Amino acid sequence: MGNGMIRDRDIVCISFVTWDDHWATPQQQMSRLARHNRIFFVDQPISPASFFTGIRRRAAVMRQFRRWRQGYREVAKNVYAGSPPPILPLRNLKLVNAINAMIMRRWLARQVRQLKLRDPIYWNFQPAMPGLGRAVEPSLSIYHCVDDFSGVPHWWNMPASVKAREAASCREADVVICTGRMLVEERRPLNPNTHFVPEGADVELFATARDEATHVPEDMAGLKGKVVGYVGVIDFRLDAELLAYMAERQPDWSFPIIGPVKGDTQGLERLRSLRNVRFFGNRPVTALPAYLKAMDVCLIPYVLNDFTHHIFPLKLYEYMAAGKPIVASDMEEMRAYDGNGLTIARTNEEFLAAVRRAIDEDSPERAAERSRAAAAESWEHRVEQVSSILEPMLKEFEAREGAIAARDQRLAGHR
Repeated sequence: MGNGMIRDRDIVCISFVTWDDHWATPQQQMSRLARHNRIFFVDQPISPASFFTGIRRRAAVMRQFRRWRQGYREVAKNVYAGSPPPILPLRNLKLVNAINAMIMRRWLARQVRQLKLRDPIYWNFQPAMPGLGRAVEPSLSIYHCVDDFSGVPHWWNMPASVKAREAASCREADVVICTGRMLVEERRPLNPNTHFVPEGADVELFATARDEATHVPEDMAGLKGKVVGYVGVIDFRLDAELLAYMAERQPDWSFPIIGPVKGDTQGLERLRSLRNVRFFGNRPVTALPAYLKAMDVCLIPYVLNDFTHHIFPLKLYEYMAAGKPIVASDMEEMRAYDGNGLTIARTNEEFLAAVRRAIDEDSPERAAERSRAAAAESWEHRVEQVSSILEPMLKEFEAREGAIAARDQRLAGHR
């Protein structure tokens, strides 16, 4: 396998984000697999309801509709992205989901034929439509679980329906990969071939936050006092009340918030009213190390609910690679890392005290130690971990196919 990555395969990736949305696990994994494999990246589908939920901007929804009409596009070397046809809203209803699955299967089968994908690996990050993989006749089927989607606190999310569809996705997969230990514990009874592979980081990129040659952007350079920041998607997970609590009690500090703002975020009005809180909007991932360089402490300030207790934040190892001290909310999945590069805080008062302590106790030596600890958590290493799980199964598939081909050849010789 050379560098430990699977090679010379066609991969169909079913994503819960679009390729050019904020970079999450699907793009990180597939962009690296594309170095030696060919990828068809399926964007998250839209529906007429996408215009009204506030989760995605209307311009982004319209852009995706146009992309569906235009067909698949090449977005990077060896990576083709396709926007599926619009599906029906209320997809949690059984009949609606069945109709949507039929629409998606027909579209997906056509794309696979047009791209001439051969024995593709079906790599599913989106449990909404079990059975979709039948459209591609895969050599191997993977369900890659990064979140407990049943815990998303949207009014239209039906936990029982989501759990049932995810259970079907787990059972039909040849292998299940989970980014959190709690996710593994709950899905292994559904599929014994379930493995823990945590999130990673672009370690080489984020380590440049410690380089002298990396310059703090002008819009960050003017921030006053200690800089305590958050980088990531601003949505229902963000504890805006916690951030406001700290900003009000430390008016001499600056609180930059960097990332796309989603329509389901609660409590932003109070934050926006504070003079020492600044929203920077989304920034390209390549620009983030320069922004992190200006921060004294990095935050993972999430509300606590069933969803957040299951997540493994991508930003953990990104912050660590940048050498920054981290303070996080008391999420169950994060407790294993308390004291190993981050501090867990359980109340607003504890959180602010932990930030103050992190500022006082930080040093170049500690920054270097955190950065070294993140070195083994690269996306390249994660892809190799997953590849080591997949490779034996791919060899079994090839052996079966070879045996079938040999049998067919013998039978043809006797005719």
